[in-house]
Amino acid sequence: MTPDRRLDQLEPIMADSLQKIDRLIEGQGQILEVATRADQKADITAKGVAELTISTQRQYEDLKAGQEAIMQYLREKLP
Repeated sequence: MTPDRRLDQLEPIMADSLQKIDRLIEGQGQILEVATRADQKADITAKGVAELTISTQRQYEDLKAGQEAIMQYLREKLP
């Protein structure tokens, strides 16, 4: 087999392989982009949950203080 004939056989195989590699690289980039977005959304969600927890705790403390004030008032007014 001549070198030119061998090259003619290898060229389509190499072109096909390189095309597949390019698609894999592109797919990896897309996966990385999706993973990055998911990570950002998880961070935003965690921050929202933390803020909601703090807000709920403050509201609970305000409610508890109000209940204690009402109980104190009732103790003073009722025999």
